[in-house]
Amino acid sequence: MISNGCWLDAATREKIVAVVDVKSGFAVHAIAGNRQAYQPIAIGGQTAGDPFTLVAHYRRRGIRSLYIADLDSIVLGQPQIELLERLIRAHSDLDEILIDIGLPELETVASWLEFVQKNRNVVVIVASECAPRAASLQHFKGSLDFSQVALGMDYRQGNFLGGDDSESDWMNHAQQLRIERVVALDVAAVGTSRGPSIAGTCSRIRRHLPDVKLYSGGGIRDDSDVKLLLDAGCDHCLVATALLDP
Repeated sequence: MISNGCWLDAATREKIVAVVDVKSGFAVHAIAGNRQAYQPIAIGGQTAGDPFTLVAHYRRRGIRSLYIADLDSIVLGQPQIELLERLIRAHSDLDEILIDIGLPELETVASWLEFVQKNRNVVVIVASECAPRAASLQHFKGSLDFSQVALGMDYRQGNFLGGDDSESDWMNHAQQLRIERVVALDVAAVGTSRGPSIAGTCSRIRRHLPDVKLYSGGGIRDDSDVKLLLDAGCDHCLVATALLDP
C-alpha cells in the first residue's frame, strides 16, 4: 500500500475521484472483485467500516469528488437508500458524487431518484455488468435526465461484461443518448496496487467517444499511474487503496 498519500500534488489531486464501496452499511476494501471477501476499512484507529470516517479521510486529502458503489444494490438488488441519502446530504458541497447502484427495480428507488434530481452534483451509473443489454442505459429514463446518468463499462481481466451486447453496442447507444460520462473499470484490478491494466481500453473508448468525460482506475499506486490513464484519454481516476493510509 502506498504510504500517506504523499504522491498527491495539487494537479494530481484535481484528477482524483475517491472510492467508497459500501456493503451492509459498512465501507469495505474492494480487492480484485471478490465481493464476498471484502472487509471493513479502518482509518487511523477509528471504528472500522464507518463510511463517513472514510469520506472525511478523503476530504482531508483535499479530494473533491466521490465514487460510491452500493454493493448490496449491485449484488442483491437491495439499495442502501438511507445511507446513500445521508452521504449525499453530508457532502452536498462536493464537485461530483458518482453512484453505482446496479439496476434496481425502479419502484424501490423512486423517492431516492427524486432526491437525486434535486442534487445536481450526483450522477447515477448504469453498470454494464448488471445489465442484459445496452438498451438498459435507459433504465432511469423518466426519473433522471441523461445529464445525471453515466455509463459504467465493466470488465474482468480485459473481458467486457455487457450482457448480450458488445462493447461497441454499448458505446453506440451511449452516443445516441448523448451520455456525458463513462466509467471504465476492470474489477479484477481494483485494490491490487499492481498498476492499472485498462489503459488500452480507455484509449479505445476515447477514440469511440471523443466528447465524454472518461473515468477509470483499478490498481492505481501513485501519480505515475494516474498519468498513464490520463495519457490514455481519461479525465479522472478512481482511487481507494493508495489513499487509505493515515
